[in-house]
Amino acid sequence: MKWIDVSLPMTAETVHWPGHPRYTVTDMMSISAGDAMNVSSIAMCSHFGTHIDAPRHYLASGTAVDEVPLEVLIGPCRVVDWREKQHIPADFVLGLDLGGSARLLIRTRNSQFIGQPEFHENYIALTPDAARVLVARKVRLLGVDGYSIGPFEPSVGMEVHRIFLGAGPQQVALEEIDLSGVEPGDYQLIALPIRLTGLEGAPTRVLLGKT
Repeated sequence: MKWIDVSLPMTAETVHWPGHPRYTVTDMMSISAGDAMNVSSIAMCSHFGTHIDAPRHYLASGTAVDEVPLEVLIGPCRVVDWREKQHIPADFVLGLDLGGSARLLIRTRNSQFIGQPEFHENYIALTPDAARVLVARKVRLLGVDGYSIGPFEPSVGMEVHRIFLGAGPQQVALEEIDLSGVEPGDYQLIALPIRLTGLEGAPTRVLLGKT
């Protein structure tokens, strides 16, 4: 099995959502400063970089990120390509051959800039109708190479999240994955979020395996 790390590196230059705090690292102890060891303090948003949205992100009593079953986060997935300039429509996901997989990753034009520090408001996301089709097709984990599964327009972006994450306690959105070097096809997925108790999301290390 060959593994591909599709997580964004976490640095001060990694893109962040407008208005969210920047990722910062502070030296608490430093060998170069004469201390016996290196110890760092990290500050960031729970949705910084490659991360998982759990249902609690938009549902007050929804599943928290530490409650998402491992069988949702680990297993076969299918990667598909959407290269158009408009948001992903319902007819595209309706026509997809999912191969029986409940895990779907969508590669778009976002892969051209997802690793850049600048935020692009015109990123490609899903339409609400596309989210409804995915729910109807029993997709449980949806991954995108953009900053969000919903468009930057707040009302539409929130609607997409509520449709998909609100469809059940095991729904998961995986955002800001780097699919620039990944070809469409079938893979084994490992997506393990930091075990942040009771929170709505968490940074996540994401691996794709291919035989």
